[in-house]
Amino acid sequence: MSAALPVPAPLYAALQMCHPESLPGWLSDAIPRCATAAAPLQLDEHQVEELADLTASTWWECQQAAADDTPLAESFARACEETLTLLGRASS
Repeated sequence: MSAALPVPAPLYAALQMCHPESLPGWLSDAIPRCATAAAPLQLDEHQVEELADLTASTWWECQQAAADDTPLAESFARACEETLTLLGRASS
């Protein structure tokens, strides 16, 4: 299985904020500077699972931060939710 999925700038920013040292190379290398105008990524099954895991943990972190009124946390959480929905469809 493979899937073409967008990685919108808010999602990439959230991933970078929560996992600055542990983003996989395939993700960091594929995203243009500032995550703008990024084309959808063609992901294999392992990459879909890896992105889902990173996005789920980032979503949880953003939900916790939103409760503390951390700036951008709600926007980042929404980007994570949207991506998790897309990843769920891709893996079905």
